[in-house]
Amino acid sequence: MSCAPRPRQQARPGTRLVVPALAVLVVLAAGGCSGEEQQPPDQSSGTGESLAEPSDAPTLEIEPVTRLGRVTGTLARSEARQVEGRVSGIAVQWLTDAYVGGSYPRERFNDSFAGFSRGARAAARSDLRVMSNAGVGARVEQVTPTGMDVEVDLLAVDKHAVGSTAHVLTTFRTDGRSSGRYRVSGRLMLTKDDGRWNVFAYHVTKGGR
Repeated sequence: MSCAPRPRQQARPGTRLVVPALAVLVVLAAGGCSGEEQQPPDQSSGTGESLAEPSDAPTLEIEPVTRLGRVTGTLARSEARQVEGRVSGIAVQWLTDAYVGGSYPRERFNDSFAGFSRGARAAARSDLRVMSNAGVGARVEQVTPTGMDVEVDLLAVDKHAVGSTAHVLTTFRTDGRSSGRYRVSGRLMLTKDDGRWNVFAYHVTKGGR
């Protein structure tokens, strides 16, 4: 009996707001209030200051492109660059641990969220098919990154960064029984908790074949 080929499946987007920091998210999305000073985007590449949280990002086969985007409020350029480096580092760490780093085949991806808050980490673990390669990892022999881009928007109050949004995009190909090309894009929303930047919410889409 012949069977028709199964249609290509697109992974659903993951969206989680898991702590009462929605006010920060709303202000960032709205671009801030009128009269606030906005600094021009910084088009430099690289991860900025060395990452101290959660850990140094591993070396990739490609060089991640990271940059400072919109700054809402008044913030010294040096602090903006430092925060951008830390936030970009968290985003790069997650993209690496969840998708393009490590050895394959593999089945476990629960430890891919070092820079996430406790609530966001629990939410991401329930969205593993979107937030990692859990859906195909056991059938993949190798993952090759082809691009990684992170742009960080910041919200400043009283000349200090209090919120950030990391816009992420990474592409990669897989080889093995589940060979194909994949694209992960979306946003990570971060706030500072006890002096450390943490992801408290996300909106991420993963697609491929």
